[in-house]
Amino acid sequence: MPSPLDDAELLFHAPMGDVGALYDRAAYRYDHFRDLWLRLAGARAEQGLLDDLRHALHPGATVLDAGCGTGALARQVLAIEPTAQLTLLDLSPRMLAKADDVPGDHIIGSVLDLPFPDNSFDIVLSGWVIETVPDPIAAVAEYLRVINPGGSVLYTFCSLPQGFFSRAGSAWLRGAVKRGFAGQFLPEESTPWHDCDRSHRLSTHGGLATQIALAKCCTVAPQPVPSGSVAAQ
Repeated sequence: MPSPLDDAELLFHAPMGDVGALYDRAAYRYDHFRDLWLRLAGARAEQGLLDDLRHALHPGATVLDAGCGTGALARQVLAIEPTAQLTLLDLSPRMLAKADDVPGDHIIGSVLDLPFPDNSFDIVLSGWVIETVPDPIAAVAEYLRVINPGGSVLYTFCSLPQGFFSRAGSAWLRGAVKRGFAGQFLPEESTPWHDCDRSHRLSTHGGLATQIALAKCCTVAPQPVPSGSVAAQ
């Protein structure tokens, strides 16, 4: 069983620059760190995504898990709607291999260049992914491209909290996520968002985690947090 020293080595000696290689290396411990992140900060945002998923899913729905990792969200999809038709995509072959038990198409690829035609899916899910790519807005634009006109895009990401004390208090956590998993806590200027009556946004844990739901009509660009968005601890 891996020890705390193994965890520290993974976090502090991760290869920089090659995200696919970084996640290949982390695959054997990824679920452990994912659970830790949820306990520390991400659980409420992910619950918001799952709540939206329950409303969006219907029998036979086509679902893309973009940046699927080890398949945690894909398994949740099937637990809610066993007839959903899943496609799992990830940049890391070793991460994707951890999802071998999940039925559906398994594809190695980048969320910045999805290998699917326009209007291919009813739902695109993306959990804790866009903060690891060079252009988060381009990734969400790809998600919107591949949903059908009545579809939904649901995603969570690490976000940069506002205020000196919030940022100072979370510095150690943000540093660990950056070193171990190439995760940049997204500031407002890098946040993909569209404010309309078919979108919504949930900011949780003092702003460290965010969940967003968008529809096909949305176009993404960095925008200030709308006054109607929800904040939860």
